[in-house]
Amino acid sequence: VAGLLSSRDFLNGLAFRVFFSTQYIRHSSRPLYTPEPDICHELLGHAPMLADRSFADFSQEIGLASLGASDDDIDRLAHCYWHSVEFGLCKEYDSNGMSKHKAYGAGLLSSFGELEHACGDHSKSSTQEEGAEELKQDPPEIKPWDPNVASRQAFPITTYQPV
Repeated sequence: VAGLLSSRDFLNGLAFRVFFSTQYIRHSSRPLYTPEPDICHELLGHAPMLADRSFADFSQEIGLASLGASDDDIDRLAHCYWHSVEFGLCKEYDSNGMSKHKAYGAGLLSSFGELEHACGDHSKSSTQEEGAEELKQDPPEIKPWDPNVASRQAFPITTYQPV
């Protein structure tokens, strides 16, 4: 599709195992971050997850929940989708019981800048692409997954995720 769909249209498509994809690629001057999904985001972020039957079934369940849903319910589903499928993190523990965050969200997996922002070592100074000064910000606040909280947590689309 060209442009962005409404949350209702996008989520309704998932009910029928239809995943709408964008048709353009991010500009070469901004390889680390793009505020809109592009083909890199779709292929590197979503395609591997949708190839997994369990995840595809999960996506369809979200879509089925959206059918006939109120506008408020659509907003809550879209927020949960954003904070999990697009920008989800999980904890991985090593043999010493030490944990680190790992990305599984498509928005993280398809953006070097967003991935470094969410999972990088923030004690070191990081390099960002030229022109991305406005994206520099504190590390994100990482919260335990709670769909009731996530469904109401606002999210920006023009900067790295703060939560």
